[in-house]
Amino acid sequence: MRFVHDSKSKGTIPLVRTKLRSAIILVNEHDEVALIRREKENLLYYVFPGGGVEFGHTAEETAVREAFEELGVHVELEGVAAHVAFNGELNPYYWARVTGGEFGTGTGEEFQAEQTNGSYTPMWVKRSALSHLPVRPPSLADLLANEAERFFNKTLAED
Repeated sequence: MRFVHDSKSKGTIPLVRTKLRSAIILVNEHDEVALIRREKENLLYYVFPGGGVEFGHTAEETAVREAFEELGVHVELEGVAAHVAFNGELNPYYWARVTGGEFGTGTGEEFQAEQTNGSYTPMWVKRSALSHLPVRPPSLADLLANEAERFFNKTLAED
């Protein structure tokens, strides 16, 4: 959990996250999608780089911050590809393009030595393989695998 200094209470308070999550869709010149390979409690799955929106931050700010923390790259958002209904929220997934940094050098809390919540491995996955892997959310993975062109403002359900 992250903490923020609060000058009024002369200490730190936890930075609360909403249920809302936001993430990016990053596709390289080889038609590969950036994913995070997660191994957690004997379970293997893949997720799009992203995370929970913290109080006082926007979904856009969260997507950009998480791209840097998880992948080590600076990105520019290029519009909402889809909103995925999950946990009672419409979570945005943004098209993104790299503007700097080096893929695979993320330094977020997921990569800290004291972290014990499984492993996080950033990787490139062929778009055509997305339907054959345990990617979350599966509706977005299937859409990406089957759509040759970029799409915008789709609404998908995982609830």
